[in-house]
Amino acid sequence: MRKLLLSFLVFTTFSAISQNVLTEKNLNISFSGFIKNDFLFDTRKNAEAVDGLYTLWPLAPSYDANGEDINAKGSVRMLNVTTRFATRLTGLQIGNAKIVGYIEVDFSGGSVTNSLRFRHGYTTINWPKTQILFGRAWHPTFVEKVFPSVLNLNTGVPFQVFNRSPQLRVTHSLTKNLDVIAAAIYQTKYVSMGPVGTSANYQRDALAPNLHLQLQYYDENWVVGAGYDWKMIQPRETTTGANGDIYIADEKLASSAALAYVKYTNAKFQIKAKSMYGQNVSESLFPGGYAVASVNTQTGAESYTPTNHCYNFVNVTYGEKWQVGVFAGYMKNFGTSENPVGPFYARGSDVAYAYRISPQLVYKYKNFMLGFEPEITTAAYGTIDYNDKGKVKDAEEVTNVRGLVTLFYFF
Repeated sequence: MRKLLLSFLVFTTFSAISQNVLTEKNLNISFSGFIKNDFLFDTRKNAEAVDGLYTLWPLAPSYDANGEDINAKGSVRMLNVTTRFATRLTGLQIGNAKIVGYIEVDFSGGSVTNSLRFRHGYTTINWPKTQILFGRAWHPTFVEKVFPSVLNLNTGVPFQVFNRSPQLRVTHSLTKNLDVIAAAIYQTKYVSMGPVGTSANYQRDALAPNLHLQLQYYDENWVVGAGYDWKMIQPRETTTGANGDIYIADEKLASSAALAYVKYTNAKFQIKAKSMYGQNVSESLFPGGYAVASVNTQTGAESYTPTNHCYNFVNVTYGEKWQVGVFAGYMKNFGTSENPVGPFYARGSDVAYAYRISPQLVYKYKNFMLGFEPEITTAAYGTIDYNDKGKVKDAEEVTNVRGLVTLFYFF
């Protein structure tokens, strides 16, 4: 009886407070999205996802008994697996703070992927100068104001971040045109690599969020910014010693990334550029990761060294009803911070560099858009030099040419 009475008092007190502070003002639900259909052909096999609609880079040569490259084989597909649906909820206030909810999914239904894919789901609390975001959204290194205007689903990977993660993000306006952005991010779907494959457990076991700090200036014509990103993971929970005994492992790997970007817009003309130097950023679908730097032969304890890469792109577009554009990207592998001795837990650890050139032609009419985008991507594969900090030597290039025709109906 006492518990029931206490519960009643707590409920009524909360209700009274809610009535004074929380006011429902015309709660609105709006819907948006698009229907998307793609026709594409490739001249070579690629590292890819979403039934091949999402490409990373061309695969390395793999030779058959006659010395012919198995991966030098073309393909043709027609897909509509990224039709998208979004819901926004507005109209709720707590005091002078406006609360907005956002959910976004797409229908990844194809021969391999066949599901309703959860993309974004977050709530924002908005004051005149401060916004708090809580939920799954683009990673702050993606930079929503400066990302490539390309038709390919990969949005510029491996030269641009692709990562949506749960986070607590605070954006505060220092002045009318200058924001500071701080975030604590956790991994769920876009995760680090390690001894048991890709997993969110590596960050979870390190007991530290991915921390981010960014400064961003913007006005009618310009967006300019820079940021710093820090992350810690623990690749192993236990190790096995020489005599078969099990030992608790606590070795961690800290890594960081720095980025800078700019966008200029003037009427129909727009140019964007971004550069990011990153260690162990495979969770953003980049080439990179880390390697074992040393092993204790008695306990099996390992230390680790991150890979170091630089990722860059420039994107220019012009037009309105008819729009032309070009995307150019370049990625460079600088090897590891220390000499590696053991395996690499990384994507593309044997890729010395990669580059892409991708022009586009787009026609827009109201809610309808039709576009053509040829994409030429080259990756240079070589041999990892374990005596020279994991640098890739004697690299040879392979190239894929993708032709993409895509049709959008926006709503």
